Amino acid sequence: MTSKTIGEAENIYTRAAKYEIDNDWNNAFKLYLEAAEAFLHLSRTSHPACKINAAKALERAEKIKQYKRDLAPISIDHFSQRKFPPCSHYSSDLSTDHQCSVLKKSSLINGNRIPLWTSPSTSHDPHAQPSLGSVSPSSVWKSPNDIIPTSSLASLPLLPHDIIQNIVNDCSVCASIAVCIQHHLRFKSNLLLSSLYPSDAPSTTYELKVLVNGDFRRIVIDDRLPFDQHDKLLGISTGPKNQLWPSFVEKAYMKLMGGYDFLGSNSAIDLHVLTGWIPEHVDLKSASFERERTWSRIMTAFPKGDCVMTVGTDDKTALKIHGVKLLPSHDYAVTGIRESNNERWVTLLDSRLCSPLCECLADPSTSTCPRVLDLRWDDICATFEGLYISWNPTLFKHTTTFHGTWQPENSEDLPRVSTHHLRLDYKQHATGTSTCEGEVWVLLTRHLRDTRRTNEYIALNVQEDDTVLGDPEHVALKVSPPASFRPLSDNPAQSNYTNSTHVLSRTRIDQSSGSLSLLACCDGLQEEVGFTVTAYSSSIALSWDTEIPPPRYTHKIDGTLTSKNAGGNCTHPTYMLNPQYHLRVSADDRPTHAASTKPKAQVTLTAHSARDISLNITAVWSQGERIAELTQKEVVAHSGPYTYGHARVAAHLAAGDYTVVLSAFEPDQTGKFTLKVESTTRFELKSVRQEGAGMYVKTIRGEWNSMTAVGGPRQKRYQHNPIYEVTIPSASEFGARLQLIDRAHGASTNLSLFPSPSVNSQCIASSGPYSDALSGVDIPRRLIAAGTYYLVPSTYHADVLAQFRLIIYSTNSGIAVTLQS
Repeated sequence: MTSKTIGEAENIYTRAAKYEIDNDWNNAFKLYLEAAEAFLHLSRTSHPACKINAAKALERAEKIKQYKRDLAPISIDHFSQRKFPPCSHYSSDLSTDHQCSVLKKSSLINGNRIPLWTSPSTSHDPHAQPSLGSVSPSSVWKSPNDIIPTSSLASLPLLPHDIIQNIVNDCSVCASIAVCIQHHLRFKSNLLLSSLYPSDAPSTTYELKVLVNGDFRRIVIDDRLPFDQHDKLLGISTGPKNQLWPSFVEKAYMKLMGGYDFLGSNSAIDLHVLTGWIPEHVDLKSASFERERTWSRIMTAFPKGDCVMTVGTDDKTALKIHGVKLLPSHDYAVTGIRESNNERWVTLLDSRLCSPLCECLADPSTSTCPRVLDLRWDDICATFEGLYISWNPTLFKHTTTFHGTWQPENSEDLPRVSTHHLRLDYKQHATGTSTCEGEVWVLLTRHLRDTRRTNEYIALNVQEDDTVLGDPEHVALKVSPPASFRPLSDNPAQSNYTNSTHVLSRTRIDQSSGSLSLLACCDGLQEEVGFTVTAYSSSIALSWDTEIPPPRYTHKIDGTLTSKNAGGNCTHPTYMLNPQYHLRVSADDRPTHAASTKPKAQVTLTAHSARDISLNITAVWSQGERIAELTQKEVVAHSGPYTYGHARVAAHLAAGDYTVVLSAFEPDQTGKFTLKVESTTRFELKSVRQEGAGMYVKTIRGEWNSMTAVGGPRQKRYQHNPIYEVTIPSASEFGARLQLIDRAHGASTNLSLFPSPSVNSQCIASSGPYSDALSGVDIPRRLIAAGTYYLVPSTYHADVLAQFRLIIYSTNSGIAVTLQS
């Protein structure tokens, strides 16, 4: 064959990947083989590393061949309708077959196989009834046509108040169906009913189309429903109208969720499954909740049909509003919002029937039944725990989806958060009229395996564009300036863990193009768990970065935050105790085309811990020594706000020495962690010894009182400061630190060591100029002869009444320290 350059071989591989994403399997197969041949030829000459690339190209060709032959039960036609990211030279997780594999593995839910919507329905048993558990021991499955002669599937139009919750504790499902009916009344949307097949005529079997575990799937049921011994429906009913489609939707959903003894959820979760609408949970009790901004959002979207809503109480609610007792852990449907006479009103509907003789079944407009409540927005915010909003996905012109898996850690007794990093590229188009203009929404969804298991927690961290690791020449065009991005303040706090199946992040984008770094996190894994990340935007084109090469050099360190080294954040005087590491970054020794200096190394620092530990990573210029105090001009990179279970920072670092500080937010947050460093150039990473490591330590508490708070030498009474006699029996190394117990405004301190017999002589060691450093001041470690010395802590100004801590280090265990009276 004609010899090809590396660039030409890589171009063939890229064209093959493009054909693959376009589902042109034949051309993709041919080009992968051609790329493999080109790489193999190059590997025999002066490019031995091309063997790896040849193997990857052959692997892709073989997988396409296998994919075409026996991918069933997932059909190729199904995936031709889905937009998956292309296979990449570097990112196999983004390949089509990997995405398919994740969806196949996620088909098993609660022990039942829930097939994809495009697969044959024969694989699903319609006669397998959902478990009733302890809901009703005497229940019987019967066809409603045999019990209720006037029943029909959907011949009569329904109103929201027609939905009645009976003894099954599925208030969120009832509220979800009620708000869908209300939406249909206003906008003729046929929302939810259109997911049931057939929906226009009675049948002995029904199929419900649900969005679960990353894709639309089918649930098949028969036409039997559970009745009690009095032939009353146990689940949802529609009163005198006797319409059955809500009961069949409920049955199918209960089959998915493991039975009618449903543990409960919120309507945003339910509606995501039942309709595919985007779930958002607004925590009304959160310190970051902004009631005015939230009202503005829903007042703009709800009247246009862009969203539906419910509100929920917490498990401790026992309040009465307008004489109506609110139920704990209960969802109420929002059927209307309005502004009138400078008042903001929300109309709620309770689907639970208050009495069998409830008047509102006949005429809700004249009923005094408390199922319908009109409440002020301020009362909603003060009384309820959460606002559950479901957003119409058609608001967003641009979407992209990724399916991945979290793997449980194999290390012994080392709980860590499992994470997956993605990079989302965006390019903003001309502005339009959408209420979500200029925003990127990212939804993380944990795939269900067992709905009874509630100890898996997820979090999503969205950050501005970070460094791309790999060959600098390859990624030069991918590195863009940091995105001008703002997490929206009424969004739940980023990186807070939840055992919900969804986390939504909303981000405002203000520049024309750039990238976002996404970190999907899961804690509490017992087995491999799938997840889906979906990004939405109305005016911004979105795509996954498929060309992130692996780092050339990596190193990982295991450590533990303990009561001795967990110093908390930099507002604590103990910050200096945190684990610190000397990072020495080497210069890039590879040739470059630039005539100027060597390129900086692209370095990523990642820390993992348990989800109850909030972490931060900070790197500062240094000579690799321990950092006692952070100053802004020395910080070269940091991971931003403390995030639970993980921290991540990426930066371009020049060759040289740095100190990396790993800290938890509070000193009492302790536990095991890992720190990983990835770099494009060689580096060394070593733990920095604690101050006084290997020495004997004495800690003494003291104070400046009305007699001893005399200030520094300029106050002319220096000898009246607290004076500590230090007796050293033999020559040894000595060091000391002075710290204030409580922060005292304007208190600058000094620590000095004098030879006996007087503090009026020249000091032999000092902490230097007076300083108000939060970590205190110290006399650096030094060799000192045997003898008696005076150690004097002082403040610059007089009359500073404060308590302090003296920490004295020595290599001699016999050192004695006493306060002179």
